[in-house]
Amino acid sequence: MTEEEGLRLFERIGATAIANQAILKCTIAGFPLTVENVILFVGDFVDPTIGACANIVEMIGMAIEEVIDCRDVIGRTAETET
Repeated sequence: MTEEEGLRLFERIGATAIANQAILKCTIAGFPLTVENVILFVGDFVDPTIGACANIVEMIGMAIEEVIDCRDVIGRTAETET
């Protein structure tokens, strides 16, 4: 693994961890689990107004979408099995 690949992997892991924390906070707060609602909680972990954070904020958004998409697929699968 090159140094750049390692950096990208580290950024991806960090983005996923922050996305999971934002999803958890959104759920505990009682908000419907949507990308828009979860993004509201990302600011608790990362300041999106800082230019240097732009890449991580974008990666967090993608991670949130992936989790919510998986949740929807699992929900639909469970509905068809019952």
